[in-house]
Amino acid sequence: MIYVYGALKDRVVEDKLARKAVGKDKVHRLFYPVVPVLITSSHESRVGCMPAISCTPLSFNPLLIGVAISPKNSTHGLVEKSGYFAVNWLSHVHASKVAYMAEVSGREVADKISASGLTVQDGHSSPIAVIKEAVAVIECDVKEKRRIGDHDLFLGECLVAYAEEDFEDYWLFKKYVPMLYVGSESTVFRRKYVALKR
Repeated sequence: MIYVYGALKDRVVEDKLARKAVGKDKVHRLFYPVVPVLITSSHESRVGCMPAISCTPLSFNPLLIGVAISPKNSTHGLVEKSGYFAVNWLSHVHASKVAYMAEVSGREVADKISASGLTVQDGHSSPIAVIKEAVAVIECDVKEKRRIGDHDLFLGECLVAYAEEDFEDYWLFKKYVPMLYVGSESTVFRRKYVALKR
């Protein structure tokens, strides 16, 4: 049996393919696995960084990138105050550092990037911190913020984008091996990242 949400609330339908029902609290997990990105932002002496799986291109003209960030996250405040954010991709060899970024609050450390063992460098076109070890970076100027449920959607216009030579028209995956976010262990809320095998 399948439960239907929304306008047809509390309605139960029979699924002829015998698929099982997915609870509302687990619907977002249907999108996993997903390649996580690291959202960086800086303001005054603070450098913030957080893994994000809700980040996507929204428009080609103008070139807009959207990222959903909870107001509870300290990086949210840095993006809001600075008006900039960067999207950073890391290879699988940095999975433990990405997990660190997810588990340690920016309220506990002034510079999460350095605290994780990665290197901070200045952005090319904006007053923002980016990750030196990133295989690709998009620097964005925030154009708008919209409240979407329990998150804010930041709409950033792409100022500059750069990537290692493993990216041509698409990723060639000769050197870059992406990690995948596969969810968190419910008992300890520890996030799990895995590498794609060649």
